[in-house]
Amino acid sequence: MQQLADDYLAAEPAIVAALQAVQGLRKVYVSADLADMAENSQVTPAAHVIYFGDRVQDNAQGGALGHADQTWLVILAVHQVRDGNQAGPLISALIKTLCGHHGPLGNLTRANAPKPYFSGGFGYYPLAFNLKFRTKANR
Repeated sequence: MQQLADDYLAAEPAIVAALQAVQGLRKVYVSADLADMAENSQVTPAAHVIYFGDRVQDNAQGGALGHADQTWLVILAVHQVRDGNQAGPLISALIKTLCGHHGPLGNLTRANAPKPYFSGGFGYYPLAFNLKFRTKANR
Protein backbone atom coordinates (compact mmCIF):
# COMPACT_ATOMS: atom_id res chain seq x y z
CA MET A 1 0.00 0.00 0.00
CA GLN A 2 1.37 3.38 -1.03
CA GLN A 3 1.73 6.28 1.38
CA LEU A 4 0.54 9.80 0.63
CA ALA A 5 3.44 12.07 -0.28
CA ASP A 6 2.83 15.69 -1.32
CA ASP A 7 -0.25 15.63 -3.58
CA TYR A 8 -3.60 14.27 -2.41
CA LEU A 9 -4.91 14.41 -6.00
CA ALA A 10 -1.83 12.83 -7.59
CA ALA A 11 -3.96 10.07 -9.13
CA GLU A 12 -5.59 12.48 -11.60
CA PRO A 13 -2.63 13.03 -13.94
CA ALA A 14 -1.80 9.31 -13.84
CA ILE A 15 -5.37 8.39 -14.81
CA VAL A 16 -5.39 11.01 -17.57
CA ALA A 17 -2.10 9.71 -18.97
CA ALA A 18 -3.42 6.14 -19.03
CA LEU A 19 -6.65 7.21 -20.74
CA GLN A 20 -4.84 9.18 -23.44
CA ALA A 21 -3.60 5.85 -24.82
CA VAL A 22 -7.14 4.47 -25.29
CA GLN A 23 -7.89 4.24 -29.00
CA GLY A 24 -11.19 5.82 -29.97
CA LEU A 25 -11.19 8.58 -27.37
CA ARG A 26 -10.83 12.01 -28.94
CA LYS A 27 -10.35 13.95 -25.70
CA VAL A 28 -9.70 13.42 -21.99
CA TYR A 29 -11.14 16.16 -19.80
CA VAL A 30 -10.29 16.85 -16.16
CA SER A 31 -12.64 18.38 -13.60
CA ALA A 32 -11.24 21.88 -14.21
CA ASP A 33 -12.43 21.63 -17.82
CA LEU A 34 -16.00 20.79 -16.82
CA ALA A 35 -16.83 24.20 -15.37
CA ASP A 36 -16.28 25.94 -18.71
CA MET A 37 -17.61 23.29 -21.03
CA ALA A 38 -20.94 23.68 -22.77
CA GLU A 39 -22.56 20.34 -23.49
CA ASN A 40 -23.07 21.01 -27.17
CA SER A 41 -19.45 22.06 -27.72
CA GLN A 42 -17.70 19.07 -26.16
CA VAL A 43 -15.61 16.76 -28.27
CA THR A 44 -16.81 13.14 -28.23
CA PRO A 45 -16.16 10.38 -27.60
CA ALA A 46 -14.41 11.70 -24.52
CA ALA A 47 -13.54 10.65 -21.00
CA HIS A 48 -14.07 12.98 -18.05
CA VAL A 49 -11.88 12.34 -14.99
CA ILE A 50 -13.45 13.59 -11.75
CA TYR A 51 -12.39 13.25 -8.11
CA PHE A 52 -15.46 11.80 -6.36
CA GLY A 53 -14.38 12.01 -2.73
CA ASP A 54 -12.97 9.65 -0.16
CA ARG A 55 -13.63 7.61 2.94
CA VAL A 56 -11.19 7.67 5.81
CA GLN A 57 -10.85 4.49 7.80
CA ASP A 58 -8.62 2.73 10.30
CA ASN A 59 -7.11 5.71 12.12
CA ALA A 60 -4.42 4.94 14.71
CA GLN A 61 -2.14 6.83 17.08
CA GLY A 62 -4.65 9.59 17.69
CA GLY A 63 -5.25 10.10 13.98
CA ALA A 64 -1.57 10.41 13.07
CA LEU A 65 -1.77 7.26 10.95
CA GLY A 66 -4.68 6.29 8.74
CA HIS A 67 -5.95 4.82 5.53
CA ALA A 68 -7.90 6.63 2.83
CA ASP A 69 -10.12 5.06 0.20
CA GLN A 70 -10.32 7.56 -2.66
CA THR A 71 -12.84 7.34 -5.52
CA TRP A 72 -12.35 8.63 -9.05
CA LEU A 73 -15.03 8.74 -11.72
CA VAL A 74 -14.26 8.29 -15.38
CA ILE A 75 -17.31 9.29 -17.37
CA LEU A 76 -17.45 8.28 -21.00
CA ALA A 77 -19.34 10.89 -23.02
CA VAL A 78 -20.66 9.98 -26.45
CA HIS A 79 -22.91 11.76 -28.90
CA GLN A 80 -25.75 9.28 -29.25
CA VAL A 81 -26.21 9.78 -33.01
CA ARG A 82 -22.60 10.19 -34.15
CA ASP A 83 -20.81 7.75 -31.89
CA GLY A 84 -23.35 5.94 -29.69
CA ASN A 85 -22.39 2.56 -31.15
CA GLN A 86 -18.85 3.10 -29.81
CA ALA A 87 -20.00 3.26 -26.17
CA GLY A 88 -19.81 -0.48 -25.44
CA PRO A 89 -16.33 -1.05 -26.90
CA LEU A 90 -15.00 2.12 -25.28
CA ILE A 91 -16.39 1.15 -21.86
CA SER A 92 -14.57 -2.18 -22.21
CA ALA A 93 -11.35 -0.40 -23.20
CA LEU A 94 -11.61 1.98 -20.22
CA ILE A 95 -12.11 -0.89 -17.79
CA LYS A 96 -9.22 -2.88 -19.26
CA THR A 97 -6.95 0.17 -19.15
CA LEU A 98 -7.69 1.29 -15.59
CA CYS A 99 -8.40 -1.88 -13.57
CA GLY A 100 -5.21 -2.59 -11.65
CA HIS A 101 -3.46 0.48 -13.10
CA HIS A 102 -0.65 1.45 -10.74
CA GLY A 103 -0.30 5.16 -10.05
CA PRO A 104 1.44 7.33 -7.47
CA LEU A 105 -1.11 6.47 -4.75
CA GLY A 106 -1.60 2.78 -5.53
CA ASN A 107 -3.60 0.43 -7.75
CA LEU A 108 -7.04 1.32 -9.10
CA THR A 109 -9.87 -1.13 -8.47
CA ARG A 110 -13.43 -1.03 -9.84
CA ALA A 111 -16.15 0.36 -7.60
CA ASN A 112 -19.90 0.89 -7.92
CA ALA A 113 -20.65 3.89 -10.11
CA PRO A 114 -23.66 6.17 -10.53
CA LYS A 115 -26.17 5.21 -13.20
CA PRO A 116 -25.67 6.33 -16.81
CA TYR A 117 -27.61 9.41 -17.85
CA PHE A 118 -28.60 11.05 -21.10
CA SER A 119 -29.02 14.71 -21.96
CA GLY A 120 -29.22 16.80 -25.13
CA GLY A 121 -28.36 13.89 -27.42
CA PHE A 122 -25.37 12.83 -25.32
CA GLY A 123 -24.91 9.65 -23.31
CA TYR A 124 -22.79 9.67 -20.15
CA TYR A 125 -21.52 6.33 -18.85
CA PRO A 126 -19.80 6.62 -15.46
CA LEU A 127 -17.22 4.15 -14.22
CA ALA A 128 -15.84 4.39 -10.68
CA PHE A 129 -12.40 3.37 -9.46
CA ASN A 130 -11.02 3.27 -5.93
CA LEU A 131 -7.54 3.40 -4.60
CA LYS A 132 -6.38 2.87 -1.05
CA PHE A 133 -3.34 4.48 0.53
CA ARG A 134 -1.86 5.34 3.91
CA THR A 135 -1.72 8.78 5.45
CA LYS A 136 0.78 9.85 8.09
CA ALA A 137 1.02 13.12 9.99
CA ASN A 138 4.22 15.17 10.07
CA ARG A 139 5.32 14.56 13.65
